[in-house]
Amino acid sequence: MKTYFKYVILFAAVVTLFSCDPLEDKSNFDKDGTPISASDLKTALSCTQLPNQDGKVIGDQYVIIKNNRPDIGGIWHLVHGDTQYTYGTDNDTIICPANGDYKLYYVGISANKVVQTEPFTFNVTNVFDEYDKYLTGAKDKSDKAAKKIWKFRVVAWGSVCNMGAHGGWKYTDAGYTPESNFSWWNNVSSIDKIGDQSMSMVYDGGKLLTYKPNGDSVGSGSFSYTHNSPEKGVIGELVTSIPVIGHEHDDEGQNNTKNTFWILTLTDNYMTLYHPDKYKGGADWDDSGWYVYYEAK
Repeated sequence: MKTYFKYVILFAAVVTLFSCDPLEDKSNFDKDGTPISASDLKTALSCTQLPNQDGKVIGDQYVIIKNNRPDIGGIWHLVHGDTQYTYGTDNDTIICPANGDYKLYYVGISANKVVQTEPFTFNVTNVFDEYDKYLTGAKDKSDKAAKKIWKFRVVAWGSVCNMGAHGGWKYTDAGYTPESNFSWWNNVSSIDKIGDQSMSMVYDGGKLLTYKPNGDSVGSGSFSYTHNSPEKGVIGELVTSIPVIGHEHDDEGQNNTKNTFWILTLTDNYMTLYHPDKYKGGADWDDSGWYVYYEAK
């Protein structure tokens, strides 16, 4: 019902717009009582996505939309996942807010009928993600040289990494945080025990470099991330092709192919990772995983 009234209001606005000049009505709008077909209306529309260029901030997230039948007023709908944006315009450049798959369709009024087109579909890859900023310190897409050094962070109860109970971070109402003491079987590593290791995360190419406390190189690989939330309180996944620093104390084990960690905390200064024993079906407090706490330097 709300949708119906929205388009009734839209129709009234369109009629008002095109009746402002009664001396010379050049529009074909609503002349013969037959609405334009959805396919013909889509043919009258254009959706032009700009290409990516290396090092440029502007890229395929910029999309030029145009309605070549302005006599058929309407609204553009841009759909990304469960989110929808609307644009009441004939010509515009829209900026997609995130990477991923999009649908763009037009709903207009023709001969007092609502006409909805089939969508244009396109994929966006060039949006600068805030996780790139947090992980590497990059300011935007052109900041190719950006890199951030991560070292261990000593949390309030003295650990820099430890095995601990699964899911404890979910219980914020009880005062828990991702850095709370969920430790099991005394597998707690202090900075004195583990040493001042470091790792560098480089924006260009998603490079991951790890170093011993004396600065000698340990490994060179890559990292990527998702915004997946497999459980409450998990804000994404960090995927690495080499072990992260502190791995020698990770009872879950790490390898030189693929390691997937859950991101529990990620800011400009702090990162907390969890390496679960079970990626699905882990029981809070009963199952376990490895926690590690990092600080940007």
